[in-house]
Amino acid sequence: MNEQEKYEIIKELAIHNGNKNRASKKLGISRRQVDRLIIKYKEKGKSAFIHGNRAKKPVNALDNSISEDIILLYRSKYQDWNFKNFAIRKAYVLF
Repeated sequence: MNEQEKYEIIKELAIHNGNKNRASKKLGISRRQVDRLIIKYKEKGKSAFIHGNRAKKPVNALDNSISEDIILLYRSKYQDWNFKNFAIRKAYVLF
């Protein structure tokens, strides 16, 4: 379930004082978590439903220049290799 859908359900629940048990089943979370989301909604509004890692780059992501170098090598020098052999035998040389 995405953030927008979760926000809409909790918003309706908080405004109209709906059935928390039905909302918990719809969201696939516990009743206690629904209570927590309602509190977050009342404190922060829509921003409470945005995931904390949304704008962050993963720690294990490669730098764009390295990725471009790998793609360039594969397309030029090793174009007749299949990708698996290239990845296993040659990609380790780059690092």
